Amino acid sequence: MTIHLTENDLFRQLKKGDVYAFEKLFKAYYRNLCFFAESYVKEKAMAEEIVGNFFTNIWEKRYIIEIKGPVKSYFYTSIHNQCIKYLEHLKVMKRYRDYASARLRNIEMLAPASNPYPLANLISQEIVDDIEKSINELPEKCREVFCLSRFEEMSYEDISAKLNISVNTVRTQMARALQKLRDNLKDYLPLYIYIILNAFLNCYQ
Repeated sequence: MTIHLTENDLFRQLKKGDVYAFEKLFKAYYRNLCFFAESYVKEKAMAEEIVGNFFTNIWEKRYIIEIKGPVKSYFYTSIHNQCIKYLEHLKVMKRYRDYASARLRNIEMLAPASNPYPLANLISQEIVDDIEKSINELPEKCREVFCLSRFEEMSYEDISAKLNISVNTVRTQMARALQKLRDNLKDYLPLYIYIILNAFLNCYQ
């Protein structure tokens, strides 16, 4: 007699390391979850990356993941949350680019008119991209705290309330973020370092 396993049965098997159960769930949901994600992020490649990362995370953390309700609901809710998180990240990085451009304009206005090498010309798009890349590479909590502080201009107290962490934790994460950014950008000329640290990072509040 053939026994038909439910999706929750398959997930319980997956938690035990059953590759066949993982493949069954992957094949059953991957395509539709990609369509679902694409309806949010509007980019096929990014949708596939989000769903791919989701399944990788499912496998790597199978021992600790618990699903109380239907597997389908858990999968779609998780992808929904990841898409929203990605879209919020895009908004933050847009604020960063706007912020960086404004800071550059302010620096240029303050520079001596006789300066033959305008600061705006010294800071290339490549450097702006490298700063953005360094921010993206921060650990998740560091990046979240840094972006809320620098680009949404939230106080440490407001960040503490929003993320449900202590003010001391906010300070610690901010310090880590700034140190990592300094380390990642240390190969630039001293002038660049001065401009980056003072114009972009703003140092401590």
